[in-house]
Amino acid sequence: MSAVQRPLSNHVALVTGASRGVGRGIALQLGEAGAKVYVTGRPQKNLAGKQSSLENVAAEIIERGGVGIPIFCDHSDPENVKELFEQIKTENNGQLDILVNNAYSDVDILFDNTTRKFYDYDPVESFDSANNVGFRNHYICSVYASRLMIPRKQGLIVTISSPAGMGYIFDVALGIGKAGCDKLASDMTVDLLNTGVLSVSLWPGAVKTEAVQEALLKCDNDNVSQ
Repeated sequence: MSAVQRPLSNHVALVTGASRGVGRGIALQLGEAGAKVYVTGRPQKNLAGKQSSLENVAAEIIERGGVGIPIFCDHSDPENVKELFEQIKTENNGQLDILVNNAYSDVDILFDNTTRKFYDYDPVESFDSANNVGFRNHYICSVYASRLMIPRKQGLIVTISSPAGMGYIFDVALGIGKAGCDKLASDMTVDLLNTGVLSVSLWPGAVKTEAVQEALLKCDNDNVSQ
């Protein structure tokens, strides 16, 4: 892709939860379009000198023609999130053009407990697991992103949601959170009217992510063992 064909050159983007899955795919495409892409993932354990999956994503963004910057961020910690946006502000003279709210911490639990009901879980643990990073954090990130975008009168906030916000899929807490994500994206448009900043929710639908493939493999292995 030539420089002329890179529509997001000189744009700064942040994709949360981009180590793999949907976040990784979006980050790579933004990079290929020429953007400087900050990608976040959970703090990693000691990998004995090996490059982490998040660092791999950043490297691939660079290979595709963008700028990839990996930041390990605990999105369950509001102070850590605040520091993330302060870093972006400092390093880019206040510029942030795109925020993709994608971070989510409950995927493995969902796939491992598909037969359990909401009343089988610890209520606080199950709700927070689904909605602390996957909903509350999106609100926090959107606040900080808006503060950077509004003065420049341009920006896009994308909140990753799913049909679970409209009907039962997997888990009650998941549905509550996804309905909240859609409401968050919708209501933000009211306050962002005439600011130049757009807010949308995005339903990727069924995606062949690493987590889905691992879950399918586990199901196959369980069936074979039976």
